Amino acid sequence: MLSRLAEKLNGEGIVGRVLSPHVIPAYRWDALAGLLGGIYMGAIFPFVMRIARADLHASRLEISLLTAAPFIGSLLAPLWARQMVGRSKMPFCVYSWTFARALFFGMFLVTQAWQFVLLIGTAQIIGSISGPAYTSLMKDIYPDEERGRAMGLVRVGAYSALLVVSFIAGHLLDSGVPFKWVFSVAAVIGIAGAWCFSRVPVRESFIPVAGQERLSTFGFWLQTVAILKRNRGFRWFAASVMTYGFGNLVAFTLYPLYQVDRLHVTNIQVATLTNAASISSIIAFAYWGHFMDKHGALWTALVNILIQCLMPVVYLFSGAWWHLIPAAMAQGVAGAGIELAYLNVILTLSEEGKEAQYQALHSMLLGVRGTIAPFVAVPILRALGFHISFVVCLVLMLLGAYMQAVSLRAYRRRGV
Repeated sequence: MLSRLAEKLNGEGIVGRVLSPHVIPAYRWDALAGLLGGIYMGAIFPFVMRIARADLHASRLEISLLTAAPFIGSLLAPLWARQMVGRSKMPFCVYSWTFARALFFGMFLVTQAWQFVLLIGTAQIIGSISGPAYTSLMKDIYPDEERGRAMGLVRVGAYSALLVVSFIAGHLLDSGVPFKWVFSVAAVIGIAGAWCFSRVPVRESFIPVAGQERLSTFGFWLQTVAILKRNRGFRWFAASVMTYGFGNLVAFTLYPLYQVDRLHVTNIQVATLTNAASISSIIAFAYWGHFMDKHGALWTALVNILIQCLMPVVYLFSGAWWHLIPAAMAQGVAGAGIELAYLNVILTLSEEGKEAQYQALHSMLLGVRGTIAPFVAVPILRALGFHISFVVCLVLMLLGAYMQAVSLRAYRRRGV
């Protein structure tokens, strides 16, 4: 059945006009995997924070752990990148996604907040293994001049599914359907999506190269970190990611606390905010793909970082849940652009054949900031309160935008 569905994603209609015929076979399976992945995400992740805080009474520390979990896994990215040298990248994506999604069957054993946090955190850590491999695959699957459009179209389908499913799941959860059943059904669909991605045609470049040098783990790590010394453009990009991302992650730790503790949001209201973000993302993915192919990934990243800065401003002046709708829309637009741009910035700034290593460094830095920021958020909140905390986050995000502009200037001067 999935094979027949993939066949329907052919070169006719808008896809055939936007993408070249030789790209369509890979796009078919990538799009179907994205669609199923969107269903999986839409039924689970919009509700994780609210269920943890409102239903299971998770502590602020446990909320911080939930925010940090995917980034803890990113700290190990150089290890996964080293294991990928000379090997096919596809299994690293498919197996990590499959195992991570299968863990949600364990929701039937959850009775306390710490168990909920542990299970979701473990799933996100395992899922992060795919990061360096996915970046390398995107480099080889899609040509540079069409990658933005292809990835944008895949995400239009994924976020369309997320939009519909999050709305349905929100009503199911508020009507009394246990989250354990909703999450487990979503896991089955997510595993099917991982299988679909395994069907994406893989080119000859994935075949291991005989006699390829294989450094020790520590040697590979040193070589990876040395990228920051020799590549000025990437160094400023990394600084931007760390600074902007730190402020953004502190804010994202505070947002659900503010929603539940101050605004007392319901699951349906969470789904409404998610839908506002998803609709914005769907439109934005279609636009940012073309924008990036025309103007480049670095400029796309800068524009979207500035758009993301609107979120703490909206929260700063909000007094009711519906005041957060503009923030959700900004999140959708900027999240779409940054998701497309960051991967392609790495491909733009990386040396030929070292894409996975550059992504590993990027992921490791994400891991550092993402592991620290959520735990800094609660002390900041206790010391400053919600509103001053949002101002601090905004200042850090704007500083990160400036660093991104420096990275763009360095690249244009060929200082990479």
